[in-house]
Amino acid sequence: MSSLKVLLNDAEKHFGKLSSFYVHHIIPYVKRRSPHTYIAAAVVAFLSYQVYNAVRVPRNLRHIPAVPYWKYMKSALSGEGIDVRAQKVILPVLAKSPNGIYLRPNEFGWTVAIASPAAMKTLFLRTDDYPKHSSFNKNMESLAVRFGGAENIAILNGSVWKKHRTIANPAFHRSMPVRMFGKQCEKMMVAFEKEGDGLVNVDVPKLLQRFTLDVIGLAAFDYNFEALDNPNNEKVTMYNEIIKGTQNPVYFFFPILEKYFLWAFPKRKALHRKMDEMNTIFFSIIDRKRKTLASNKNNIEEVDKDLLTLMLEANEDTENPQHQLSDAELRDNLAVFFLAGHDTTSNTLCFALYYLAANQHVQEKAREEALRILGDGDDIVYPSAQQCSDMKYIYMVMKETLRMDGPAQNTIPRQSSRDTELAGTFIPNGTSLIADMFVMHHDPSVWKDPEAFVPERFAPGGESESKAGQGLSWAPFGSGSRQCIGMNFSLAEQKVALSMLLRKFTWTLPDNSTIKEHIVIGGGVGIIYPEELHLKFTKRF
Repeated sequence: MSSLKVLLNDAEKHFGKLSSFYVHHIIPYVKRRSPHTYIAAAVVAFLSYQVYNAVRVPRNLRHIPAVPYWKYMKSALSGEGIDVRAQKVILPVLAKSPNGIYLRPNEFGWTVAIASPAAMKTLFLRTDDYPKHSSFNKNMESLAVRFGGAENIAILNGSVWKKHRTIANPAFHRSMPVRMFGKQCEKMMVAFEKEGDGLVNVDVPKLLQRFTLDVIGLAAFDYNFEALDNPNNEKVTMYNEIIKGTQNPVYFFFPILEKYFLWAFPKRKALHRKMDEMNTIFFSIIDRKRKTLASNKNNIEEVDKDLLTLMLEANEDTENPQHQLSDAELRDNLAVFFLAGHDTTSNTLCFALYYLAANQHVQEKAREEALRILGDGDDIVYPSAQQCSDMKYIYMVMKETLRMDGPAQNTIPRQSSRDTELAGTFIPNGTSLIADMFVMHHDPSVWKDPEAFVPERFAPGGESESKAGQGLSWAPFGSGSRQCIGMNFSLAEQKVALSMLLRKFTWTLPDNSTIKEHIVIGGGVGIIYPEELHLKFTKRF
C-alpha cells in the first residue's frame, strides 16, 4: 500500500510538470497553427487534465458519500434541471448519509454539500469556521466573476466584509419603494393584454423578467432599462445575454476554458466584450449620480433615493477614508444587488404563478385575501408597505414556492478555515462546502410529501413551525449574518406583484399545456428558472 502511495504521489508531481509545460510552451505553439489544430490540442489536454484531477475523490474526503462523477456531470451538462438531477443522482446517495452531508463536483473540485437542517444551521452561523471560499473572487477570467465583481458584500470575509456591510446594509434596508413596484406591475399587466397572443397565451417568464429588470434598475440607481416599454433595446439585450452566459454549466464546471482557452470560443469572447460595455455603463452611472448628489444633496426626498444614492451618502458620512468604498467596490455591490433582485425575483414569481394556476383552490384563497386587504373594484390599487405586511396567506404561498423552487440551487461556496467536525463528520482544513438548499427542500426525510404544493405547511402550528428545533429546514435566502441582502426587497416586490395580479386576473394552464403535472426547470447552474411557462389569463374587470 505504501509503494502505491509513492507511485500516486510521483504521478501527481509529473502531471503537474506536464500541465505547466503545456500552459507555457504548447499553448503558444498551437496558437500559431490552424484553428482545428489548436482547438483539438486544447480539448485533448483539457480532458486529460480533468479526467486525472477531477474524477478522483480526494483521500481526505473519502469518508463522505459521493455522487457518481460521470452520472452527475452528464446530468449537469446535458441540460437536465436540478430537480431531475436531485431525484436521479443526489437523493439516492443522500439517503445513505447519516447526517445529510455528501460530496458533489463544482468549480473547485469535489465539494462537501450540506442538505440537512442541523448541519445547514451550523454552516450558516459559524462564519469564522466556514467563511466564503477564498478563491471565488480570484478567477477574474470568469464571466460570472466579472459581472459580480471581486469586491462585494456577498463574497468578502472578515473586516473587509464588515466595511461593505456598514455601507450597503443600511442603504438596502432604507430603500423599499413599494409604490414604484406597483407602477411597474401596472405596466406589466398592460403588456399581458397587448403583446403576443394577448391574455390567452401569456409568456410569463419573458414579461416578468422585463418587470423585475426595470424595477431593480430604477431602485438600484434610478436607471431605466425600458424593458417593459422597449423590450428589444440594446441595453436589455446586452444585459440578458450576459446573465444567460453566467449560467452556462460548461464554463461553471470547467473554468479552465475561460482562463486559458477563451481565444478558442469566439461567442464567449464576444460576451466578455459586452461585459466591458456593461462596466462602462455601471461606472458612468456612479459618476453621474455622485455629481447629482453633490449639486442637489438637500433637494432629494428620502422616499425617492435609490440604493446608489443611499450608499454614496453613507460613504460620505464615513469619516475614515479607509472605511469608504471605492467606485469599483460600489460597482461590484450594485452588480450583486442586480443578481439578488432581478432573475431571482422574476423566476420565483414565475413559479408562484404556475403553482397558483395548477392549484386553483390555492389561487382562490390567495385572491380572497388580496381583495379583503386591497378592496375589490375596477380600479388599479398599489399596495402599501403595511398592506404587504398584512398578506399572511399570500406570504405562505410565497414561502412554499421558495421551498419548491427557491431562487438559488445552493450558496456561494464556503471553505473550512481549520479542521472541524460538522454534524459528526470530519471536515479537513481548506475543504470547499456549499449549502444545498434545493436538495434539502425536496428531501422526503426532511419534508412530508415534498413534491406537493401545500402553502399551509407555513401556517401557524404547521409543518414548518414544528421543525423549528431541528435547525434550518427552510433556507432559500441563507441565514445568519450572511443572509441574502436582497431578501426583504424581493419579498416586498413579490407581494405587490402577486396581490395586484390576483386582484385583476384569474389564470389557468392552457388546455394543451405540457406542464400540467410538473413544470420543467432549466438546465443552467446557480439560478433556478422555468424552461418555459405560458398561462391563460382572464380579466376580472
